Amino acid sequence: MRSSLLERYVLRFANTGHYLRINDESQEIERSSSAESAWEFHSHEGAVTHALWIGEVFGQTPDVVKMV
Repeated sequence: MRSSLLERYVLRFANTGHYLRINDESQEIERSSSAESAWEFHSHEGAVTHALWIGEVFGQTPDVVKMV
């Protein structure tokens, strides 16, 4: 049975606890201490794909965290 609520996933670096977000002006990926301002994904697969791509660029793969 499907839920009417969307799933929400964010990316977080475990070693610092920082979340990743998209800067509204520059559209660059940056770190944030707030989960509320983090880049949101509505599928686990999408979040994992982006985490792997970010890991290739930054040299560190962020964790995918499901928000409740």
